[in-house]
Amino acid sequence: MILRDPVHGLISFDSPVERIVVDLLDCREVQRLRRIKALGLASLAFPGAEHSRFAHAVGSAHVMKRYLERVRKLSTDLPAEDRIDRRAAMAALAAALLHDVGHGPLSHTFETVLPGAPPHETWTSRIILDPATDVHRVLTKVDPELPQEVERLVHGKHRIPHLARAVSGTFDVDRCDYLVRDSYMTGVRYGLLDIEWLLASLRLHRPQGTGASVLAVDGNKGLTAVEGFFLARLYMYRQVYLHKAVRGAEIVVRALFHRLVELGPQPGTPTAMATLLRGEPLDVPGYLRLDDRTLDAAIDAYTESSDPLLRELALRIRDRQLFKTMQLRADADPVAAQQRLDQVLRDEGIAPAYLGVIDRNEIRAYDEDHTLGVVGTSHGQYRSLLAASPVLRGLSRERFVHIRAVFPPQVRRAVGRGLAAFS
Repeated sequence: MILRDPVHGLISFDSPVERIVVDLLDCREVQRLRRIKALGLASLAFPGAEHSRFAHAVGSAHVMKRYLERVRKLSTDLPAEDRIDRRAAMAALAAALLHDVGHGPLSHTFETVLPGAPPHETWTSRIILDPATDVHRVLTKVDPELPQEVERLVHGKHRIPHLARAVSGTFDVDRCDYLVRDSYMTGVRYGLLDIEWLLASLRLHRPQGTGASVLAVDGNKGLTAVEGFFLARLYMYRQVYLHKAVRGAEIVVRALFHRLVELGPQPGTPTAMATLLRGEPLDVPGYLRLDDRTLDAAIDAYTESSDPLLRELALRIRDRQLFKTMQLRADADPVAAQQRLDQVLRDEGIAPAYLGVIDRNEIRAYDEDHTLGVVGTSHGQYRSLLAASPVLRGLSRERFVHIRAVFPPQVRRAVGRGLAAFS
């Protein structure tokens, strides 16, 4: 199989081991990812951000293929227990492709709208392990134990530690694809990575006194690329993922679901979504019927609701009439600010209170990861990233805090006056 991809160019899965990717791509659960936007509501701020979870899944599998090729070249220097055999390679490719198969409508946004609902990682496990799903049958056809191995690998657990970290870790195939893909599709240049150079600089090193090889980069040529990876992730969060219009749209969606919980399922609500709104358990077949199309259809139905608030919120989402935002100081007390915003809304006759939110997000640019290090910077010795990189040492001490008030546009002036002490 050969595919054209705007990020990676030509992508091919043509070896016998890679056949598992081809078979999984035909599964209903994977094809469903075509109907889920990778960046949720980000296209309301970045018109090109219409790419799907399917494209990201294929890209992640491609990066995993390249990782396996790189490790194969290093295998003569590895102990037998750290070498990737045919079975482990198939599991890794399957895990890279399926790691997001449990995402719901609008990707991460859906996980925030219903308190207590299982996260997408839980649904991914359920889908892979459910004997009735296509992906489970494909994996079982290869080996009855393969679904369990793939499911564990998705969560970063495997007998080969460096392979587990390549699937789920600080520096993994998921991030290596989505940072570049999201950057390309949004039209920004913050997430650009030199993936080829990163792969070429990868090493596997067994620190003295330990029992397993760990990922490392050649400090003579790879350290700058790793620093660029962490800087790219920071910039994408600050400029894209936490963009004020994106956050404003997400607050509207959250308010809509809050209203639905208060009212109960309304005409036009999909059966599976009604089950979740009632707080009842949902089975895998029901969950798989949820995607962006079913949610869009429900929101369109709500634009004709007899409930004025639900109708207004649905119209705002459909027609991009988003809530406004106001930047607050990074050291502002979010609790005090929320209390003040609530008072402003009451004074202006705006109810319910959840229409105004103090949205606080904290980004940690770098948390030390002891499973990724640097070799070759000092007489071939292994060093931690923090020890080798002044850039990452600086980032590790920083916390980037974004606090915004999010509110209906008709009270913009009143909020500006009321929250002046926090801005």
